[in-house]
Amino acid sequence: MKISGYLGFSLIDYPGIPSFVIFTQGCNFKCPFCHNPELISQRKKGQYSEEFILEEIDRRRKLIKGVVITGGEPTLQEDLPSFLFKIKKKRLLIKLDTNGSNPKMLIEIIKSNLVDYVAMDFKTSPSKYHKAIGLTENETKKYLKNIFESLKILRENKIKFEIRTTVVPEIVEEEDLIEIRKIIGENTLYFLQPFKNDKTLSYEFKNKNPYPEEMLEKYSATIKSKLR
Repeated sequence: MKISGYLGFSLIDYPGIPSFVIFTQGCNFKCPFCHNPELISQRKKGQYSEEFILEEIDRRRKLIKGVVITGGEPTLQEDLPSFLFKIKKKRLLIKLDTNGSNPKMLIEIIKSNLVDYVAMDFKTSPSKYHKAIGLTENETKKYLKNIFESLKILRENKIKFEIRTTVVPEIVEEEDLIEIRKIIGENTLYFLQPFKNDKTLSYEFKNKNPYPEEMLEKYSATIKSKLR
């Protein structure tokens, strides 16, 4: 596993569960508004070994009930299942954050009972997705197919999950959110997240002002989502 960061204790990353957060290195998307741009490169090696991270988890075992695997994009890690198995042996709950681009890995870890909760991004409406992930329209079409497959997997398997969208001005507007809600279904747990411009992959997005809170509240009410 390429692990480039961790947070020893969190009360906000896993709903209702005090948790240890692991940041994996490498992502296949280049979202211009990405808040963790240092984790995008797939060429970088991880800074921490699995052994070190597992020891850090053990040190906090009395404080935590779960572990969050985020990134980067964790499903790019070929040894993700074996690492999750090591965590599961500690009788901890596991939450996975994913962009939904690797349904094969997603179904493998779900069928193997290696994950308890999945948070999957749906970044904007399909017609704008290439703008959101910073790739060509042809590359994006392939990934969108995978994302829809991942959504199907989450729906059809007995796994707790949520869909989430970071509401970035121009990339995500009210009509995009309405379309996403239609795609994911009205009964799917859906969260909107505010865009933060203090650190972004593209300098252009550092100059974009986030939507005001009252507008996010309006959007959330329109599509019956929750604000995070």
